[in-house]
Amino acid sequence: MELLAIIRRVDTDGDACITYSEFAEFVRSASPAPRMVPSPPPRAVSSGGYRHSSPLKSSSPARSFSASRGGARASYSPARGSPVRTSPSRKPTLRVYDEDELVHALKDLCNLEQELESAKIQLAMKSDFNISDSFGIFDTNRNGQVSTYELQSGLNSIGIYPTMEEVELFITRYDNSGDRRINHREFESAFLATDNYYASMVQRRPGNYPYPRGPRRDDCFNPNTAFEHQSMWRTHIRVENAAEQLRQRLASRPGFNAYEAFNSLDLNDSGSISTN
Repeated sequence: MELLAIIRRVDTDGDACITYSEFAEFVRSASPAPRMVPSPPPRAVSSGGYRHSSPLKSSSPARSFSASRGGARASYSPARGSPVRTSPSRKPTLRVYDEDELVHALKDLCNLEQELESAKIQLAMKSDFNISDSFGIFDTNRNGQVSTYELQSGLNSIGIYPTMEEVELFITRYDNSGDRRINHREFESAFLATDNYYASMVQRRPGNYPYPRGPRRDDCFNPNTAFEHQSMWRTHIRVENAAEQLRQRLASRPGFNAYEAFNSLDLNDSGSISTN
């Protein structure tokens, strides 16, 4: 279930497989952390003047891309003391230390998705919760789309005050069309659980009111449901913040890049990553 949640998070075209472009977009940080660039060594002075040498030769050990025909084979890099592996088609993969960091990041992401799934199930158990009324809290002009400012305004009206950057992170995740707006279908995917039982339970419910009533926009829900609805949004914000921190943690590693990370996961060199 956790792996399915990750596939659904990264897969934007709905084919249940992750391509390199989808993976690269996923690991790209919204505000990349600065990389630690090694300073070049001082140039040695000889009697003939300066001796020019590339700083990359002393700071970046050569990679070994040797591979057996039947699969990946490890070589040893004496400069860093870690094996360097290649994919079956001789494509470079991550070093062991960077691969371990990627695995830990994906495991942390599994925990975050599990937390989000639990919050969706808790909200689905509220009999008066439905997507139509929840979407109407933000879509006040009834045009079927929610912009960044409408989303932030709607959250403020129910007692949640995220920053604009946090709102942008939410829209970046669920905006599949790329118009920087959330339509009804995209909004629905943010609240439906991966479990089909709970997802269909919410999808079958009609709206309680044609428009939100009362001084608060979430008065269309019972108080307990409104509280769970607020908790769901706080979980969304917390999870997206944590996911962005994971991306920045990977981006801050000098030896990490999306191309080699994708090759490390694409074990059969098919050009896509499935759940298996």
